[in-house]
Amino acid sequence: MVLFVVGNSKKVLALLIETSKALYNLFCMKKQLLILSGIICAHAGHAQFFSSAEVYIGSGAVVAINSEVINHGSLKSEGTLHLRKGMANQGEMALNGQVVLDGEGTQLLQSKNAINVGSLLLSQAGKVNLQAPLIVQNQLSFGKGIIENNEMFPLGLADNAQITGASNRSHVKGFVQKSGDDAFSFPVGDGSELHSFAISKPTTSDNILVGFVAQSPRRLSTKQADEVEEITGGTYWSVQNSNNYSNLQVSVAAEQANSQILQLRDNQWNITAGSVENSVVSGQAVLTGASYFTVGTQIAEVSEKAEVSVYPNPSNGAFDIRLKGFAPNENISVDITDLNGRSLVRQEGKVKDFTTKYSLGDRATNGSYFLRVLRTEKNQSFIQNLLITK
Repeated sequence: MVLFVVGNSKKVLALLIETSKALYNLFCMKKQLLILSGIICAHAGHAQFFSSAEVYIGSGAVVAINSEVINHGSLKSEGTLHLRKGMANQGEMALNGQVVLDGEGTQLLQSKNAINVGSLLLSQAGKVNLQAPLIVQNQLSFGKGIIENNEMFPLGLADNAQITGASNRSHVKGFVQKSGDDAFSFPVGDGSELHSFAISKPTTSDNILVGFVAQSPRRLSTKQADEVEEITGGTYWSVQNSNNYSNLQVSVAAEQANSQILQLRDNQWNITAGSVENSVVSGQAVLTGASYFTVGTQIAEVSEKAEVSVYPNPSNGAFDIRLKGFAPNENISVDITDLNGRSLVRQEGKVKDFTTKYSLGDRATNGSYFLRVLRTEKNQSFIQNLLITK
């Protein structure tokens, strides 16, 4: 059963009334498809579906509304609801079935409360302007059309909700929020091109909000770490989360073979150590409530993978610490401790200022020790076992 609400004539209104009566009779015969109780108004040159009481769409029913929906009552749906114009909700709404957005032009969705839908299919010949948080519980399917919003009105995905079909012609121009602890690719972009932002599985359940901002990352900071050769991205991603993650992997599309992800930390853009594979650049990131990412390139002398080694090992207490792939001006700390955690050596500063030769002398006896090098700005550490035999 499909119900179309269309037009601007008395004949259309009479047809709607007769259709509602017929559907009600079907309900009375134990074959419930749809109940409509409320007011349907058609004005000259403009049509509206107006409800001030209760509208219920039963499971299996298909309803297509070609006019603006104004709800001051209760709108509940377990079936499939096609919305082809805007919606203004000031009442109660529970759209537990499927909602299909398949109109033309710009479709404005407004609500005093968050809009919860079971599944959402975007098939809009135009764009959907979201003026309320919209939360998809099960499945979000992109077909065509763009959803536009801001961080006050995100498109939300509940825990275990899935998405399919995001593309250049169909994505979110704005902000997407994902609940839960799943690895996820956020289908954000600029309205003409998809710029997905993917994260690995978080260690705890969280609400992570990601937005694509089509503005220069230099508006946030013009400073860059010494190891950054160039900021190549003219846009950036904004990420907000509740918990802190020190080892979360993030991925975006690579613009160049030598692209790296840059993260704004300490008011400067820093390299997030990672790799490029199949036109996707990935890196280990630190998320601390509010984070910003863009893409850039790394100076050639530190583009190789960072490594720490000790020579000789075992030693008599005199040895060299060799740092490979570190930028001369990046900050590091070096700690040497025994198995009980007692510190024998601790130094902080820039790589270029560090000595490479160490001698523990009488501070160390025969046995095992730990050498730890921390890349302060990257929150990345290297640990080596050090064996002393005199």
